[in-house]
Amino acid sequence: MAGGQKPFQAKTNDTPKSIADDKLKPTAEMHILVGGPYTDAAGEEHRYGHTALRIKTKNLDLTYDFGRYGKVSGTFGESGEGILRVWSSFQPYITGEIALQRKTTDFVYSLFDHQANLSNSYFDGLIKSGTSIEGKRTATKQVYKLTADYHALGPNCTTLSIDGAKKAIPNIDQGSDKYNKPEDVLTFAERMALRAKGGSSRLFLPENLLTFLNTGQPVKPIRIDIYGNGK
Repeated sequence: MAGGQKPFQAKTNDTPKSIADDKLKPTAEMHILVGGPYTDAAGEEHRYGHTALRIKTKNLDLTYDFGRYGKVSGTFGESGEGILRVWSSFQPYITGEIALQRKTTDFVYSLFDHQANLSNSYFDGLIKSGTSIEGKRTATKQVYKLTADYHALGPNCTTLSIDGAKKAIPNIDQGSDKYNKPEDVLTFAERMALRAKGGSSRLFLPENLLTFLNTGQPVKPIRIDIYGNGK
């Protein structure tokens, strides 16, 4: 970490605080966590990035982390088992992301408890229809195989996170379709393969989501936190 920054301490860019009456001030938070690309110890570049969603209330702090954490298939590894990891502590999650030498940008939004409950209920529904993988659970992480498989076009880490976020803030992705630019991330061969699968009209890549949240979203975060020193 740079400048003596503590391991789990974020670098924060604050936005102006609300002048709402304290009695009406929301006490919960939603965090859209967008991880950048990284290069692993073997020199392999991981270009696609990652998105997760954290819902924090007075009583719960859950990070929903969906990805290809099981069997992987497809020409480019673009599909596979849909595995949802649910972290009951944020520190182990972000420690793992930092260890990859990945930069994670955390867009933080204020929520009322009932909004936070709507997001948590969305994921609860996915979990109830899925299967718990007991062998992969830890003291701070539950792992589930969902009924829907993972696919690069969706459901993937970005689409599932945004679907969960929309339960709390329905217009959080309004206008995001204009930022759906696979050519910013994918090779020509990858784009052709996905186009053969029908393509996607919605935003599905973490890098495109990052651009949208930084420049185009209609709902402004209360702050933006940065973890790690990667790209």
